[in-house]
Amino acid sequence: MEKNTIQLRKILEKIDLTKTQRDRAIELYTNVCTAIEDKIGFEISFYPQGSFATKTAIRPYKNGRDQAYDVDVICEVNVPKESVTSDTLKGYFRVALENSRYSNNFVEWDKCFTIEFTEQEGVDFSIDIIPSVPEDTATLQQLNYITENPYLVKSSIAIPNRDTWITNNPKGYVLWFENEIIKFHDRYLLKQSENSVSASIEELPEEEFNNNLLSIVKILKRTRDVFYYRRKSENKPSSIVITTIVGKLAKDLTPTVNKLDLLIQVVTQLQQIKTYPSNNISKRTNDTGYPISDIITRDMGQWVLNNPANGKDNILSSWNEDENKVKDFFLWIDNLKETFSALAESTNNQEKSTLEIYNAFAINSPVLDTNKKQFSVTPSSPKPWREK
Repeated sequence: MEKNTIQLRKILEKIDLTKTQRDRAIELYTNVCTAIEDKIGFEISFYPQGSFATKTAIRPYKNGRDQAYDVDVICEVNVPKESVTSDTLKGYFRVALENSRYSNNFVEWDKCFTIEFTEQEGVDFSIDIIPSVPEDTATLQQLNYITENPYLVKSSIAIPNRDTWITNNPKGYVLWFENEIIKFHDRYLLKQSENSVSASIEELPEEEFNNNLLSIVKILKRTRDVFYYRRKSENKPSSIVITTIVGKLAKDLTPTVNKLDLLIQVVTQLQQIKTYPSNNISKRTNDTGYPISDIITRDMGQWVLNNPANGKDNILSSWNEDENKVKDFFLWIDNLKETFSALAESTNNQEKSTLEIYNAFAINSPVLDTNKKQFSVTPSSPKPWREK
């Protein structure tokens, strides 16, 4: 198991964005945002959301037809929601981009503007510029009553969507996710201090251990991309599904520095979702013994995974619209269990287990010909805010 854990560590190095790539992404979106602010004339707060913000971004497939890495940037204009319409706010950004050096390479969608940048270090970048304003007082009061963590609500924003608004809270979500990682690490330190045989526990720098949960998210995202590509399915779960599940499970996972063990803990929880009844209320943790039962629920056929920072957002709403997404998710979970449980139990044929683990990530194994063409992918499914 130890050798396979080392393999996971090496694979993570291959799928992580490099520091140069991260720095380039920050430089690009900073330049774009500065240009927009200069043209619009309002004070704007710019910050990333999604995988870049939660530090769970992974490299796109090399040679895939859609190899651009997306950086999602919230542009929060410091004006009251009541003083501007959604169409007017969107218009400010459209005019600003039309009169900037990015005038020839942006595309407008319902909720954002996308700017494409040329390849560097084998990775293309695209930046989604998402206009927004602070959410209004009435909506904030409503969110306080329906959100799992009311203390996060104050950072909620409103994003234009055609002629209306939708509520989002990327700052609150990132704060929640970071807090769960810190709590997980604190539980590890407590466990270590209580263990009389502390020398038997592998010592790692605090930052590296802290990143273990982030590593689990990256592993799940990469194996998801590979699995759904090989099935030629566009039903893959969004990244926020994965980060939310891992974040909510964190308090019930057994702290360990062993990434493979931690991954198997998560997969074991995910397996329980398959047991949910379809036509009545699913059982809760007190009955099942599995914490996932309180994280993902099913009530009369409706799947629910609450956004911890936005009570208006059911992260699994698409499952209620297309049952094929649920079926493919279960197939992916079965594949995860088969792949990683076998790796954990593998003690004899190390070459075979190495091939299996690299195959799960669609990365050339060190025991294979390194000149062999790497796996490629089809375009990813459109983002929810990239809709016309």
